[in-house]
Amino acid sequence: MNKKYLIFVIAFFVVIWSVHVVPYLLIAKKFNLNRESLGAETWLEVEKNETVKICIDSKVLEWKTSLNTKKTNDYCLKFQTPMIIGTSVINVKFPDSDSLHKINLAVGMKYLDFKKEEVLLGFRIPQGDYVDEEKLVSVTATYLVDKYPVTNCEMAYFFREELSSSSVMNDEKRKQKNEHTESDWKCNAHDYATRAYLYQALKYANARSIRDGLKPYYVFSQTDKRKAQILSEGHYIIEYENLDYPKETRAEVSIDSSSDGYRLPYYDEWMMFARAGDKTKDAPWGDSATLEDVLKYAKFEVKEVYEKNERLKTGNVGLRLANEYGLYDMFGLVEEHVLLERPEKFKRKWRMVRDRPLAVGCKATCPSYLKGGDIRDRWQDVNYGSYSREGIGGFRLVRNIGNNAKWTEIKTVDEN
Repeated sequence: MNKKYLIFVIAFFVVIWSVHVVPYLLIAKKFNLNRESLGAETWLEVEKNETVKICIDSKVLEWKTSLNTKKTNDYCLKFQTPMIIGTSVINVKFPDSDSLHKINLAVGMKYLDFKKEEVLLGFRIPQGDYVDEEKLVSVTATYLVDKYPVTNCEMAYFFREELSSSSVMNDEKRKQKNEHTESDWKCNAHDYATRAYLYQALKYANARSIRDGLKPYYVFSQTDKRKAQILSEGHYIIEYENLDYPKETRAEVSIDSSSDGYRLPYYDEWMMFARAGDKTKDAPWGDSATLEDVLKYAKFEVKEVYEKNERLKTGNVGLRLANEYGLYDMFGLVEEHVLLERPEKFKRKWRMVRDRPLAVGCKATCPSYLKGGDIRDRWQDVNYGSYSREGIGGFRLVRNIGNNAKWTEIKTVDEN
């Protein structure tokens, strides 16, 4: 046999093996499911671009899904998860039943099913001129929550056209956009966290909803009002980057109460996700932590390092420890946009001294805050209660499945 031809044949089979076989041998996650435990719907948490194997203890007649899959035997299915955050569906049919069992894949998200979850809201120390009284609340709700802050790659994917003309389209986002077409887009799970204006975060939420076949949560319209504010519960005037209305500086936003699509967390929801069941500490790392303790949970950089290295304006997501709910980077790295639920949410408490630099005063009708602290902040100033009112920040999305969360106050916590 010709030597060159032999080399070509070997190389050809090596390529085929590496592309089509190796990914299925390197299984990152395996689920062994019991047929009896499968309800009408089952949720599984997976990562982006992950090789997954699902096996059921009963013979499967058919797996129905849009994913690229490989049926290994009568019981198991292998596949690669999508490259972009979102949900995917696998319908399972058994030979002795006409019913379909729906397996939902939460890609890059946590599935949190709360049944009378007791959570602590509020914060014991007044922030600036306002006090958010501590209270215990019982929560019954089912949420999908982004495991990490939204990344540059995800923003560039969903806003391929709009972001081209945006002043917050930084070099990293532009590079991501130029390197990919829609069909081959791949987002690393630990890409750099993005920064965006509130308006862009809300538009991104709607884009995520549409991609997953959900009704968008936010409704936008033009306005002649000049002041960012909450007009009423679920009705806002916000600042925004000039994407849709180039001659305007504000947009009017209302919510579609019939939607259970993706959205920003409300203030109390963010507090619940950040505390992750904690009822005793001021911050996840405790009240007498060292910087070494803090850096296990959050990314902070000293000012000199931050100013020296442009890339440290954010950083890679998911490299610190997750909290008890499995959520990463709730503190440090990037502050996160949250919406206020209603006007006059916090009680006014006049103070002669503002003893916390991050406790920026805000009028009672502000539509949003930034929570969790930033890579540039002094970690000693960051806690569950701290916030700021800058215009640009990071964010993560949530989805209240069924839009039927029930919050019941148990008691107000006495400061004494």
